[in-house]
Amino acid sequence: MQLVLLETRLGLRNSATRIPFRYGSACLTRCPQAILAATIEVGGRVQTGFSGDCFPPGWFDKTSGRGFAAQIEDMLASIGMAERICREEMNRPTALFPAWLAAGERVQAEAAARGLTPLLASFGLSMVERAVIDALARRAGVSLFQALQGNLFGIEPGRVHPELQAVEPADWLPSEPRRWLYVRHTVGLSDPLTAADVPPGERLEDGFPQTLEEYVGQTGTRYFKIKVSNRLEHDLDRLRAIARIVEHVRGSDYAVTLDGNEQYQGASEFDELIEAIERDESLRRLWRNTLLVEQPLDRRIALDEGQTSGIRTLSDRKPVIIDESDGTLDAFRRAMALGYRGVSSKNCKGPLKSLLNLGLCWRTNQRLGADRYLMTGEDLCTVGIVPVQADLCLVAALGLEHVERNGHHFHPGLSYLPPHQQAAALEAHPDFYCRRHGRVAPWLNDGKFQIGSLQCAGFGFAVEPDFSGFESPAEWQFASLGLGEP
Repeated sequence: MQLVLLETRLGLRNSATRIPFRYGSACLTRCPQAILAATIEVGGRVQTGFSGDCFPPGWFDKTSGRGFAAQIEDMLASIGMAERICREEMNRPTALFPAWLAAGERVQAEAAARGLTPLLASFGLSMVERAVIDALARRAGVSLFQALQGNLFGIEPGRVHPELQAVEPADWLPSEPRRWLYVRHTVGLSDPLTAADVPPGERLEDGFPQTLEEYVGQTGTRYFKIKVSNRLEHDLDRLRAIARIVEHVRGSDYAVTLDGNEQYQGASEFDELIEAIERDESLRRLWRNTLLVEQPLDRRIALDEGQTSGIRTLSDRKPVIIDESDGTLDAFRRAMALGYRGVSSKNCKGPLKSLLNLGLCWRTNQRLGADRYLMTGEDLCTVGIVPVQADLCLVAALGLEHVERNGHHFHPGLSYLPPHQQAAALEAHPDFYCRRHGRVAPWLNDGKFQIGSLQCAGFGFAVEPDFSGFESPAEWQFASLGLGEP
């Protein structure tokens, strides 16, 4: 399908968490939510599509001393750069895929010249990419899964990964999209584990679980993503406490992923934690149930052959995957050569890259005759309507069984949106949302999200965003977050 990108528009609206979310060295309490509209022309008809994401502190760029205000400026700069370049690459009829490739090369080159990280460059491009994908699928009247199966976007996998020459996405995608997903609950670095961990005066009375103990007991969750901090004794104590809580409710019926969040400056530092876990009798079941280890090393060294000698050895025991290091199209292939065994999928890094990385896993496993390489679904504290539904829609299309979700826990549902948008989301997606305790929020039952209604025309959301409550980047002010940072 040939398209012309006519215009783009970005809007920002503030949101606040119900529980502070600490990951790595950053803590999310308030941030802008961004919506991008992209209007395309196809066959003489005009169609608008949308994308969305939050602007989290300390994830796309973890440069020490760079404040949240400056990080938001960089995120806006990355999106603005991608908007301009994509309009230039799509100013005449073209298939999406070749224009996306050309735009991606230019975005990465310009980002590097401006001192922006590859991951941040990917984020800006992904915002435009996702909105155009939504517009094309809406114009064709098909879901994302149907669009990928029918190769609506003109994807030529061999142009990115030579191993995928002469195949198409339908060769490695499932025959049907998933209509439910297990939720892998994030245990952040400062999350209260029991009621005793909640400081006086900070107890929430909103009807939703606040502690891990409450969450496990009320939701039936059986998958967990546990963040570790490179403080050995602290991490071990916390892992023991988490294991006691989860095993009290679920016995041995649970699974874990460990997230290093780039907290380790060398493989030997992380090996110390793993060796201590393996020696600890009280953590034996947790380690046995650990599925993988995510991005333990700082991205500055994570793909450096001289710094990663221990990755291959660890990956022989538990798969080690990259997340923050997945900033360029060749990052996963480079990681595989160093001994990593997987990569994460996040819409903020680009859905087409996720699709191609899954193809690389498939082809390599096919060649080896074993399921050695894998993809996981991870979260960026996404909320509804657009960000979380589109991300779940992508994961469903890729056929993953479980996905990290934390936005529904740390954010108070859709309460940052006006009531009519909340009501519209509930009406259009009653399997995914429910109204509880006066709040429209994703409904988690038996540890699962039901997401069949996300198989609608477009990228997983039937309700189009209302821009009336959003501000343009020129209008929005950092001071409106009330964080006090200059």
